[in-house]
Amino acid sequence: MSLVGVDDNACFIGLMSGTSVNSVDAVLVKFKDNQPQLIGQHEEPIPAALRAELLALARPGPDELHRLATLDNAIVQVFASACKNLLSTTGQHAEQVQAIGSHGQTVRHAPQADLPYTVQIGNPSLLAELTGITVVADFRRRDMAAGGQGAPLAPAFHAAFFGHAATDRALVNIGGIANLSLLSRDGTVRGFDTGPGNALLDVWTARHLHQTQDTDGAWASTGHINQVLLQHAMNDPYFALPPPKSTGREVFHLDWLEA
Repeated sequence: MSLVGVDDNACFIGLMSGTSVNSVDAVLVKFKDNQPQLIGQHEEPIPAALRAELLALARPGPDELHRLATLDNAIVQVFASACKNLLSTTGQHAEQVQAIGSHGQTVRHAPQADLPYTVQIGNPSLLAELTGITVVADFRRRDMAAGGQGAPLAPAFHAAFFGHAATDRALVNIGGIANLSLLSRDGTVRGFDTGPGNALLDVWTARHLHQTQDTDGAWASTGHINQVLLQHAMNDPYFALPPPKSTGREVFHLDWLEA
């Protein structure tokens, strides 16, 4: 990774809100000699009512345009709070931050459509006004415009932190949707979504335990693999698609699990 024209003392904030929609992760970093240095981190919970509205928007429903526009501004309040709390815990100030990187909250992702699209919300203009910091956004649509899938973004991060000139490496990230990063020693970076991750775990836990998540996998650890169910799930056409590929809650949801 090469960063041109970045001062060694410049700070950046990175925001992450994945398809699990449980919290916003914020980190404050510097880049010294092109190497990222973590200054601090903060996790900002997404309120339950807002989370429910965001998850509902991932499926077709009434008055989508109004709901989308409203939630675009609602979720950015959580983003701004994450930034402010991060700066407070690290003793830094907005004036010391060169930019915020925010890919937003994905609400629809359709890379296989006739005209592929991906939709993220989290109004970057409002975020800039609320924080007083320049915001860089819309990464996924830019990647899709260049012929990519718009997801996953994790391989770029994995390459920066875990790439090695003498070793090939593979990393699995189990978010709402799980993805794989392949880091070759020659610098080649590849990645794709392998299939559902926490998104299905969370909805199944909510259905049967009335909890938002299976903390530490405690409930799952008491079970056994149902090979018949596993094979039925693996027959989904997505798993036979060659990479690069990406997916989302539009494909892997509770109805799919119960089909």
